Amino acid sequence: MLAFPLVLSLAVVAAAGADVASPTGRAAPARAAKSAPAVEPTPAVEPAPNTAPAAGRRRARFAAFSREGNPLAQRMMIGISGVLMQAAPLRPRVVSLDPRDVGRSAAFGGLGVFGRYRPKPIVGIDLGVQSGSVRYRRKDADVGASQDQILADIGTALYLGRGDVAQFAVSAGLGGMYTLVRYNADQATGRQAFGSAVFRLGVEAEFLLKRVAIVLSFRTHGVLTDRDRVRSKGALLDGASAADQRAPVASFATMLVGSLGLAYRF
Repeated sequence: MLAFPLVLSLAVVAAAGADVASPTGRAAPARAAKSAPAVEPTPAVEPAPNTAPAAGRRRARFAAFSREGNPLAQRMMIGISGVLMQAAPLRPRVVSLDPRDVGRSAAFGGLGVFGRYRPKPIVGIDLGVQSGSVRYRRKDADVGASQDQILADIGTALYLGRGDVAQFAVSAGLGGMYTLVRYNADQATGRQAFGSAVFRLGVEAEFLLKRVAIVLSFRTHGVLTDRDRVRSKGALLDGASAADQRAPVASFATMLVGSLGLAYRF
């Protein structure tokens, strides 16, 4: 009778041990879950701010009329410029100027006004008026001459380089030039006025700063003058021969003109 309870107790203990050692038991995973260290959640990383809109706004400040269909482009500009002209000096016959005092070329300084319109990004129309003056004097005598000229022309420009800040073009145009020459020798004076036809070729550069533009140009002009169509006045020219009253310039000459200007765009 005592052997049966003992055998039953051993059977119960063996069954309990089998449940603990079984790989499919649920107690072992539960203990492993309790002993695992707690994992803290990773904080969310905010994305870097997008700076593209701000950069676009800064770039828009320098936006130029360089792309087709840009509704914010300024098609026109007007400005004023400083002008430097280089041409052959006068060769008058009514007064005697020493070639050593005159030199091989004369530099004219003056001012100019201009306007530009661009119906297309690649094409521009240019209208300008420029002035220049120079004085000639002899060192050994009270003899001198002055030359003042006003040049007006209209042309077109082909913009081969078009950027947001810098624009580059080649240009060509036609126009006319009015020249006034004054003479003085001791107490006698005289003056001559004549006109010339002008055609030009050049290169242009524009540096755009929102509503303002810095404009550079370098042009070479061909000047055609009818030397016999001259209006002469003054004591020095009264009674002078027809040869002495001709315009004191060549019938065909070249002239270089450079300018630096500041323009308003609209």
